[in-house]
Amino acid sequence: VKTCLRLARNNLELADAREVITLSEMAEEQTNIWQPQINAKGLDFELICEGEDSTGYNPVFLRSVMSNLLRNALHYTEKGFIRLIISTNGFRVEDNGIGIPEHQQEQIFHPFFRSPGARGEGLGLGLSLVKRICNHQGWQVYVHSSIEEGSVFGIILRQTE
Repeated sequence: VKTCLRLARNNLELADAREVITLSEMAEEQTNIWQPQINAKGLDFELICEGEDSTGYNPVFLRSVMSNLLRNALHYTEKGFIRLIISTNGFRVEDNGIGIPEHQQEQIFHPFFRSPGARGEGLGLGLSLVKRICNHQGWQVYVHSSIEEGSVFGIILRQTE
């Protein structure tokens, strides 16, 4: 709800200037939340730092994007691993879950889209919210996925020089 309200506001710049969190801080927070659930399912979890980013980001938006991607990885991975990898300009979530057919990789970002193999109790809004936040913030979202090999969802938060 907080995320949707923030997206609907016109004066976001004022609110965003007061509340910021670094990518590393958010990765630690989300690791503390998701690692126990991931490990309880018998999956390996790894937080990997490939670079530092000291930029401050809106915590509501960054939390929503990162947690949605970690939640989906948990739902669609039955054995193996989930990795959260942070870099100097963004992050990615990798898993070796069921993967996404190539013909659905654009559709997954549409509101209410749920693939035939959808899991969990969601409504098909998580990835559309991720896409909407990324568009709003000037971030880029991408997906690379292969059936039975897993998925990589990446977020580029800023362009590096």
